[in-house]
Amino acid sequence: MDDSPVREADGIAALQALLSALAYDLTRPRSHELLVAMAGVPVDRAGLALLRVLVEEGEPMRIGRIAERLGVRTPHVTRQVRELERQGLVVRVEEAADRRAQRITPTVRGLDTLARFDRAAQAMLTESLAGVTAHQIGDAVEVLRRISGHRQGSRPGIRRADPVD
Repeated sequence: MDDSPVREADGIAALQALLSALAYDLTRPRSHELLVAMAGVPVDRAGLALLRVLVEEGEPMRIGRIAERLGVRTPHVTRQVRELERQGLVVRVEEAADRRAQRITPTVRGLDTLARFDRAAQAMLTESLAGVTAHQIGDAVEVLRRISGHRQGSRPGIRRADPVD
């Protein structure tokens, strides 16, 4: 008798439990505080997410488009942009065709902040993955891509069905 469906179901249940625990751990304020301290960058999670979207897009974006990519309401992004401007991490650029329309772009300092944070996160991940082969890491990346719905070459972004603040 082939019991592979039972084992597959057990594996999926174990994966789901692990992903839930990992999501909780990665989104805990303490985890972010530790990475921010390691990177030496004073920026909150929402600010980093906004910077990441701007960098991934590769060109200045309107606030409404940023909100869409992050799956949040426009006023939330407007407040976050103001804070990032205050920190010197983003600037507004006017559109040539319509001077009232503005797009947001990261500054050199904003790019450096995101890069420093990512280096700290990668260093922590490298330490956690000591002894894991490149092939195993590649397999894990492929599984996580499938779970997240992203395919190689697509732009990763957080998408939610309902906007939230």
